[in-house]
Amino acid sequence: MPATLRPVLREIISWPISMARTAVELPRAMERSIREANELMDVSREQLEVMRRQADQALEQAERMNELLGRVVRLTEPLERAQRGAESVGEGLKRAIFGPEEAARASIEAEVIAEERAVADQTPIDSSEQ
Repeated sequence: MPATLRPVLREIISWPISMARTAVELPRAMERSIREANELMDVSREQLEVMRRQADQALEQAERMNELLGRVVRLTEPLERAQRGAESVGEGLKRAIFGPEEAARASIEAEVIAEERAVADQTPIDSSEQ
Protein backbone atom coordinates (compact mmCIF):
# COMPACT_ATOMS: atom_id res chain seq x y z
CA MET A 1 0.00 0.00 0.00
CA PRO A 2 1.48 3.36 -0.91
CA ALA A 3 2.46 5.67 1.95
CA THR A 4 0.06 8.41 0.87
CA LEU A 5 -3.01 6.18 1.26
CA ARG A 6 -2.33 5.18 4.88
CA PRO A 7 -3.21 8.57 6.40
CA VAL A 8 -6.34 8.72 4.27
CA LEU A 9 -7.43 5.21 5.32
CA ARG A 10 -6.62 5.94 8.93
CA GLU A 11 -8.76 9.09 8.70
CA ILE A 12 -11.62 7.22 7.03
CA ILE A 13 -11.58 4.50 9.71
CA SER A 14 -11.08 6.80 12.71
CA TRP A 15 -13.72 9.36 11.71
CA PRO A 16 -16.77 7.11 12.26
CA ILE A 17 -15.28 5.83 15.52
CA SER A 18 -14.69 9.38 16.68
CA MET A 19 -18.25 10.35 15.69
CA ALA A 20 -19.66 7.33 17.54
CA ARG A 21 -17.64 8.20 20.66
CA THR A 22 -18.88 11.80 20.48
CA ALA A 23 -22.46 10.61 20.04
CA VAL A 24 -22.13 8.39 23.11
CA GLU A 25 -20.56 11.17 25.21
CA LEU A 26 -23.01 13.87 24.11
CA PRO A 27 -25.91 12.85 26.42
CA ARG A 28 -23.55 12.71 29.41
CA ALA A 29 -22.12 16.12 28.55
CA MET A 30 -25.60 17.59 28.14
CA GLU A 31 -26.73 16.05 31.42
CA ARG A 32 -23.68 17.52 33.18
CA SER A 33 -24.33 20.94 31.62
CA ILE A 34 -27.98 20.85 32.66
CA ARG A 35 -27.05 19.78 36.21
CA GLU A 36 -24.50 22.62 36.48
CA ALA A 37 -27.05 25.12 35.14
CA ASN A 38 -29.60 23.92 37.71
CA GLU A 39 -27.05 24.26 40.50
CA LEU A 40 -26.24 27.79 39.38
CA MET A 41 -29.94 28.65 39.30
CA ASP A 42 -30.37 27.28 42.83
CA VAL A 43 -27.47 29.39 44.08
CA SER A 44 -28.93 32.42 42.29
CA ARG A 45 -32.34 31.84 43.91
CA GLU A 46 -30.71 31.66 47.34
CA GLN A 47 -28.78 34.87 46.70
CA LEU A 48 -31.93 36.62 45.49
CA GLU A 49 -33.76 35.53 48.63
CA VAL A 50 -30.95 36.91 50.81
CA MET A 51 -31.03 40.17 48.87
CA ARG A 52 -34.83 40.38 49.22
CA ARG A 53 -34.57 39.91 52.98
CA GLN A 54 -31.85 42.57 53.18
CA ALA A 55 -33.98 44.97 51.14
CA ASP A 56 -36.97 44.32 53.42
CA GLN A 57 -34.84 44.99 56.49
CA ALA A 58 -33.48 48.19 54.95
CA LEU A 59 -37.03 49.36 54.21
CA GLU A 60 -38.11 48.59 57.77
CA GLN A 61 -35.16 50.57 59.13
CA ALA A 62 -35.94 53.47 56.79
CA GLU A 63 -39.56 53.49 57.99
CA ARG A 64 -38.42 53.51 61.63
CA MET A 65 -35.98 56.34 60.92
CA ASN A 66 -38.75 58.26 59.16
CA GLU A 67 -41.01 57.83 62.19
CA LEU A 68 -38.24 58.98 64.54
CA LEU A 69 -37.49 61.98 62.34
CA GLY A 70 -41.17 62.88 62.34
CA ARG A 71 -41.20 62.73 66.13
CA VAL A 72 -38.10 64.94 66.35
CA VAL A 73 -39.70 67.49 64.03
CA ARG A 74 -42.92 67.47 66.06
CA LEU A 75 -40.92 67.91 69.29
CA THR A 76 -38.86 70.81 67.94
CA GLU A 77 -41.86 72.83 66.74
CA PRO A 78 -42.90 73.94 70.27
CA LEU A 79 -39.27 74.81 71.04
CA GLU A 80 -39.05 76.97 67.93
CA ARG A 81 -42.31 78.72 68.83
CA ALA A 82 -41.05 79.30 72.37
CA GLN A 83 -37.76 80.69 71.04
CA ARG A 84 -39.57 83.07 68.68
CA GLY A 85 -41.82 84.12 71.55
CA ALA A 86 -38.83 84.70 73.82
CA GLU A 87 -37.12 86.79 71.14
CA SER A 88 -40.28 88.82 70.71
CA VAL A 89 -40.61 89.33 74.47
CA GLY A 90 -36.92 90.28 74.67
CA GLU A 91 -37.34 92.87 71.93
CA GLY A 92 -40.42 94.25 73.69
CA LEU A 93 -38.53 94.53 76.99
CA LYS A 94 -35.62 96.31 75.29
CA ARG A 95 -38.01 98.82 73.74
CA ALA A 96 -39.81 99.32 77.02
CA ILE A 97 -36.61 99.79 79.02
CA PHE A 98 -34.30 101.58 76.58
CA GLY A 99 -36.70 103.05 74.03
CA PRO A 100 -37.08 102.02 70.40
CA GLU A 101 -33.83 103.58 69.10
CA GLU A 102 -31.61 102.15 71.84
CA ALA A 103 -33.29 98.72 71.44
CA ALA A 104 -32.57 98.73 67.71
CA ARG A 105 -28.90 99.59 68.33
CA ALA A 106 -28.62 96.79 70.94
CA SER A 107 -30.15 94.32 68.48
CA ILE A 108 -27.64 95.31 65.81
CA GLU A 109 -24.76 94.99 68.28
CA ALA A 110 -26.01 91.54 69.35
CA GLU A 111 -26.14 90.44 65.69
CA VAL A 112 -22.59 91.69 65.07
CA ILE A 113 -21.31 89.84 68.15
CA ALA A 114 -23.10 86.65 67.06
CA GLU A 115 -21.58 86.91 63.56
CA GLU A 116 -18.10 87.48 64.98
CA ARG A 117 -18.47 84.41 67.19
CA ALA A 118 -19.64 82.34 64.22
CA VAL A 119 -16.64 83.46 62.19
CA ALA A 120 -14.29 82.71 65.10
CA ASP A 121 -15.83 79.24 65.49
CA GLN A 122 -15.27 78.51 61.80
CA THR A 123 -11.55 79.35 61.70
CA PRO A 124 -9.65 76.28 60.46
CA ILE A 125 -7.44 74.32 62.83
CA ASP A 126 -3.74 74.61 62.04
CA SER A 127 -2.43 71.28 60.67
CA SER A 128 0.52 71.35 63.08
CA GLU A 129 -1.89 71.20 66.04
CA GLN A 130 -3.41 67.92 64.90
